[in-house]
Amino acid sequence: MMTLSNKFVADVNLSQTTSGLAGEYIAAASVLARGWRVALAQQDAVDLVAWHPETGDMMRIQVKASQASRQGATHRHRVHFQTGLGGKKRLPTLADFDILAMVSTEQRVVWYLPVTSVNTKKYTRPISFFETPDIESDSWAQAVEIINETNSKSQTVHHNKRRRRHGSDR
Repeated sequence: MMTLSNKFVADVNLSQTTSGLAGEYIAAASVLARGWRVALAQQDAVDLVAWHPETGDMMRIQVKASQASRQGATHRHRVHFQTGLGGKKRLPTLADFDILAMVSTEQRVVWYLPVTSVNTKKYTRPISFFETPDIESDSWAQAVEIINETNSKSQTVHHNKRRRRHGSDR
């Protein structure tokens, strides 16, 4: 039986730049498959902008791509994602983007994580992790839900502060 862990669909000789670009297109296709619209953004921290045609929700997405075959013989069955930003590799925040899309380019599978849940500068996962059924749809739905809840709470706090500042909180 052919599994994702033994079926590499990308050329192992891809440059890091080409692998990253392939990852952006794989993530864009995955977002489209979730019923959202998407555009390539090509900015520093934002690679894709996605919006839902019915709800109007918008998500800024940072894509990180990795190829297990580039990891060398001892790490060939793992993918590594550098998630830190800037020269000192700080953790990203909502000021940077909303959702981190980690793409195993050889398997053409995406794992989504809300930026509020990014708690390390490097994620390492076995390629078998990307064989999890419904990993894309489940992680996308969960990431969107968490970001929407976070944004909703943030808007409520901002609104309440504004009301108090203008004397409307009586």
